[in-house]
Amino acid sequence: MTGLKFKYRPDKRCRIITWSVAGSILLAAGLLWWFSPGEYLPVWFASIALALVALALLSVPRSIRITPDALEIRCTVEITHIPWHHIRNVSRTGRIELRPLIPVFASPGFFGWFGYWLDARNWDFIKFYATSWHGLVMIEDIYEQKYVVSADNPDLLCEAISERIDARVERGQLKMEFDS
Repeated sequence: MTGLKFKYRPDKRCRIITWSVAGSILLAAGLLWWFSPGEYLPVWFASIALALVALALLSVPRSIRITPDALEIRCTVEITHIPWHHIRNVSRTGRIELRPLIPVFASPGFFGWFGYWLDARNWDFIKFYATSWHGLVMIEDIYEQKYVVSADNPDLLCEAISERIDARVERGQLKMEFDS
């Protein structure tokens, strides 16, 4: 199953949040421009809002690719590369199992749910790459970093990753872990 690619598809909730936030930003900028003509406040607001929107656009997850060497999570400008020998386990998860999550350096629905989220139940950070709350897959590596991704076919993604992990165990490449 080399070369599999899973696309991100924004769901209805993601599109509603994105358009609502974009509309609110435009409305606020327009009102500031209308009520404060010739002042710096509308320009500062528009500059900061544009910078935040550009930052969110640069971090939007695009696809998940299974390569011979690693699992690649591709965003607009970044590729998260998780080598196969670093992946400990993979499992399907749901929104209820992940509650309560608090966005720390994250986008809470504007173009998707991505960034660093705090799992308030376990007091642990999770890297999120999702454009939908359906079809979530949790990947944990040997460094206890957790990644949550959404895929258009989560069962096939879990199966493909599990095959890679099982093949690694069969070849004896699983490293011994020491308890601390």
